Amino acid sequence: MLKKTLHRQKKKLANSKNQLKLLSSRVFENEKLPTFKTSLQKTQNFPLKPSKLEILQINLGYMCNQICAHCHVDAGPDRKEIMTKDTLKTCLNLCKKIDVKTLDLTGGAPELNPNFKWFVEEANKIGFKDLIVRSNLTIITSNKKFEYLPEFFKSNNVHIISSLPHWTKNKTDNQRGEGVFNNSIKALKKLNNIGYGKANTNLQLDLVYNPSGAFLPGEQISLEKKFKKELKENFEIVFNNLLTITNLPVSRFLD
Repeated sequence: MLKKTLHRQKKKLANSKNQLKLLSSRVFENEKLPTFKTSLQKTQNFPLKPSKLEILQINLGYMCNQICAHCHVDAGPDRKEIMTKDTLKTCLNLCKKIDVKTLDLTGGAPELNPNFKWFVEEANKIGFKDLIVRSNLTIITSNKKFEYLPEFFKSNNVHIISSLPHWTKNKTDNQRGEGVFNNSIKALKKLNNIGYGKANTNLQLDLVYNPSGAFLPGEQISLEKKFKKELKENFEIVFNNLLTITNLPVSRFLD
């Protein structure tokens, strides 16, 4: 399992320009695979045109308590880049100005931004239709100072979206690090205990299935049924939806 980020190892692929250079060669230069532009042109959708902005996703920083094998932003404990409070204020003002419906907070671990709590409270006052925090779950159990998070999420009606690579320990730990599965289960139980993921509570808890290899995930509906069955039977854990995604082949995933 990875111990350092690409940034810390000073690898070439820590630089986005080098990532793009690599991606623009190989299978694309000899047209074995069509580029995104070519695919859009075939469907008469090039160039893409913006519509009304309703969802704003904000990366609060690259600092994270995990170093996951598939991470496309190369986050980790040794990344110190975080969004400043002034920039967060600008984001809030923008949301008010253009009437954003959904605010989606990600990272790294967004909770590690020192202004995270303040920002969520201020964002909650705006009254978004959906206020999402993409939590890695283990942050809840990583340190006593983060034990407040489940109740804090609940009091601010936060919609939690969290990655869980598999319902088994080995597959999860292979992708996200030793001990991640057990700590994720502990965190999920804490969230369930206060109503998250349960019917008629309006406290939404979604999980994300994100394969780390060069392949697509299985069919979402059948995977969701399997996840729900295994987590319920083995750990008495419930959740609302399973989302299946794939990472772009950039940064650590490209490496």
